[in-house]
Amino acid sequence: MNEKSVSMLTPEKQQEKKLLTIDCVKISLLLILYNLLNRVFAVVFFYVAYTYHSGKFTLSYSTALNYLRKQTAFINSTSFSMTANLFITLMSVIIFGIIFAVLFRKRAKSFVKPKKNTAVKGLIWFPACFVINILLSQLVSILTGILGQNGVTVPSSDFSIHQPSVLAIAMQFSYVVIIAPIVEEFIYRGAILTALSPYGKGVAVLFSALAFGLMHGNIPQAASAFGTGLVYAIIAAKCGSILPTVIIHCLNNLIANFSSISEAIGLEHYETFLSIAEVIIGLVGFMVLFTSMKKLIIDDSENVLTPKECRRYVFTNPATLIYMLCLIVPIVKSLIQANS
Repeated sequence: MNEKSVSMLTPEKQQEKKLLTIDCVKISLLLILYNLLNRVFAVVFFYVAYTYHSGKFTLSYSTALNYLRKQTAFINSTSFSMTANLFITLMSVIIFGIIFAVLFRKRAKSFVKPKKNTAVKGLIWFPACFVINILLSQLVSILTGILGQNGVTVPSSDFSIHQPSVLAIAMQFSYVVIIAPIVEEFIYRGAILTALSPYGKGVAVLFSALAFGLMHGNIPQAASAFGTGLVYAIIAAKCGSILPTVIIHCLNNLIANFSSISEAIGLEHYETFLSIAEVIIGLVGFMVLFTSMKKLIIDDSENVLTPKECRRYVFTNPATLIYMLCLIVPIVKSLIQANS
């Protein structure tokens, strides 16, 4: 921004811009740290897995990695991948949460602490979010299908259960349906909204949705997660709590993984039950959308900074740009590798 535009800001706006810039740097660097912690604890988990499986101990990462690569049945199992996800996620979020509480100690509980009646709102909004997710997923599926027909492979995630066992099913359910939604809501709604909402809920919602979408690491999930992330963030911002979005997220992941879990445990006729449930949820979801869509509108007219000013200061912040780049590079890299 040039000197002329800066001089046009009132002292109150200049102070608000300064505070926004500082908080934007803090939350972006904290999110970058979370990604780094994921990598660090992934290395730690490989050491633990090597020691557990081989019965030996080593300080050589290459030794542990080369050994595990040869144990294809072990490392390709759902038990291994989900246990790894649980360990890495929980260890990383504990450190993230401690630092977050220190950096934003005066308002750290603003979105994280459950509030009365918000659980009911989560149950009410779940069908609408389910419909939005289905519509976005179908749209993304069509687009990726068109790309595939033109020779472009778009990487995606696989959450099917390999080598079914009680442990594999328990780990899959624990991580995908319970732990991951709670952690993601805490980070991508709770922390981000806590940091940025005081300056403008609109920019906080947008930043949250972008981070949530890109975090998934592949284009199909990133596109649909961005759309649902917008709705999740708006609901959390409106309710002043992540409790409703935790409930929505958990239920959404349960429905999305119901087939793989049911098949793994040998549940009969689960397709019929799932189809009926999806139809009912879908009908209720459309009704909620048609009757309550106006409730998703955010009004930032009373904020010191205008929505446009907030977006400019947040998304031109060097820390924000570095964080977004950290999320985009792996997606581009995987796309290039899939088509090389």
